Amino acid sequence: MTSLRKFIQQGFTLVELIVVILLIGILSISIAPRFFGVSSYEDRKAADELRTAFRHTQQLAMNRGGGVQLILTASNFTVQLTDGTALQSPAGIKPYQIKFPSNVTAGPAVTITYDGLGRPSTGATTTITLGSQTVIIEQETGYAH
Repeated sequence: MTSLRKFIQQGFTLVELIVVILLIGILSISIAPRFFGVSSYEDRKAADELRTAFRHTQQLAMNRGGGVQLILTASNFTVQLTDGTALQSPAGIKPYQIKFPSNVTAGPAVTITYDGLGRPSTGATTTITLGSQTVIIEQETGYAH
């Protein structure tokens, strides 16, 4: 009788414990943002879209010899030529205009025109705030970060 008790399992194997821990980790990654709100994620997404748009605007200006601008308002941004001609987004959408989520506000409103060397027209480093995120346009290089 005592020899049978030696073979009775009295716990979980290491593999079972690791699988359970992995499942809990995957569930917490997918469910946790719903409990903590998504405003910080929307702020980050809007800031990333704006940085990408500034870099794309700068590249277009250098390719065209200047005359490309990004117009930023509190709720959206538009990329166009300085004469108002609409441009196409990298995704192929024309006009290149992106609206921010309703709980994200950008400020200050600004229009930045890039010359043929990719320099911004602002004459100073520009800092833009989108909720909890900031986007900085450098004065001389026009680099957006």
